[in-house]
Order: sequence, then structure tokens, then C-alpha cells
Amino acid sequence: MAQAYLKDALEKLGFSPAEGSSWLHPVMVAGQEFGQNLVGVKPASGKSWILVGAHYDHLYGIPGADDNAAALSILLETARSLGEWEGRSELVFAFFDLEEPPYFLTPAMGSVQFVERCPFPLDRLKCAIILDLCGHDVPLPGHENALFVLGAEYSSALVQAVRRSEVEGNLSVFMTRNSRIGDQSDHHAFRKKGRPFLFLTCGWWEHYHRPTDTFERLNLAKMAQISKFLTRLILTLDGSQVDIDLYPAFVSVEAEALSRLLGTRIPADPAAVDAAALRIIRKLLY
Repeated sequence: MAQAYLKDALEKLGFSPAEGSSWLHPVMVAGQEFGQNLVGVKPASGKSWILVGAHYDHLYGIPGADDNAAALSILLETARSLGEWEGRSELVFAFFDLEEPPYFLTPAMGSVQFVERCPFPLDRLKCAIILDLCGHDVPLPGHENALFVLGAEYSSALVQAVRRSEVEGNLSVFMTRNSRIGDQSDHHAFRKKGRPFLFLTCGWWEHYHRPTDTFERLNLAKMAQISKFLTRLILTLDGSQVDIDLYPAFVSVEAEALSRLLGTRIPADPAAVDAAALRIIRKLLY
């Protein structure tokens, strides 16, 4: 039902199937089909492409409002906001299957299979933007409207793109290293292939993977702000040259973000930043 809904939404938003006449990208392992990704595309004049993705599967018996229906909703609203695509990069929207256990970080994970049998040239991927757990208030008093962005440390262009894409309003964007928590979603496949990526998330909360992950707990106003940010981010990246160059001053970026989160100045020293980041992560573990 979710697959049919998303396919119909992409079609109405002017996307075309990524592979000929089929919207579906089978998740195949050892000749056996485990699931199906859903992929749509809007063509462009240039040779590069930008991927925006989120997983659409979830655990049986769990509502999954935040994980991951909220991200899917943000993607669809972003696609609507972009309207007729006139960018230089092809725009690919991907809804991945089999992100959840027991497939998580295995060869059968939908995004892993997408990358292994990619219908687009991976060397021309400008950036993969992945969303997961993007509908809830962050359980940090005073910073409920935080959004964490991971992966920018791999590229100076990504750091600048995130900075240039922040929107007016109360959404607060905090950049941090992906290695702080490891690969926790579908960006894993793109990082392993050495391609630029950004992972957008509000982190863990008490309703993660629980029956209490329901619609009424979502912050719809925050989701709307994230969609605005994502729209600007896509447009900014479309006009940027993105290379993997490991942003040399990223410790300063993290120090600034952590200073805002903790309400105290964190020096741009690796040891101090590591300690401050650990304090934040401990507050978000359930």
C-alpha cells in the first residue's frame, strides 16, 4: 500500500520511472528478490545527478510515523515545492526498501543493492541526501527544533552548501561527523562507495522502534521547515561543484555547533570537541 501511494505521488509530481517503464528497482541477492526500491527521476541538461532518499519499510506492528513516514512526507513536499525541475543535475527521488533489521547494513539492504546495481553512473553523483527520523522534537531542552546534518566533513562544498541553505525560522541546523554515531541509515551505501552524501536526522528519541511512534507525536511545523531547508539545499547543490576533499577545518564547524547546543563555548580542539559530542550523544540514547 505504501509503495502504491508513493508511486502515485511521484507520478503526479512529474517524475518518470528511473528504469524504462518500471518504477521498481528489485532488491536481489543471490538471484532471490527480497524487496523493491521505488525510484523516480526528473531529467536535466547536465550529466550529474542528485539523489534524495528515505526508506519506506518498517518493523511489523510498529506505526512508524517518525521512522520513517515523516521523512517520506518531507520528500514529497520538497518535490512539490521544487515544481518543474530546471536544474542542471538530474533529480532522483528514491524510496528504499529493507532498511530495518534484519536487513540493516547487510547485502540485502535496499540502498546497498541500489548502489551495487545503480541505474545511474555513480561517478557523476553530485550528492546523496538521505533522511531518517526527521519528524520529532529533539529531546534537548531549548533545542527541540534541532536538525543534525552528517557527512559534510567529506567536502568543503557540502559545508558551504549546508550553510547557504539554512532557512529563516526556528529550525536550527547542526553539522557533525558521521563517525560520531556510524552509519545509521541508507547513506551507508554511498559512503562505502566514496560518494558525497548528507544524512539529515533528528536523532534517537524515546519512541524509536516502539508502538508509541504515532502521528500525533510528530512536529508538523518542524517538518515543514525541514522541507524548506531541503529544497534550498538541493538548489544550492545543483549549482555547486562537489568534490571529496575532507574539509580541513571541520573541527571548528563542530565546535561552533556544540557550543550552541550546550550553551557554553567549546574550543576548536579535537579532544574538547570529542568530549562535548559524547555528552550530546549520551543525552539522545534510549
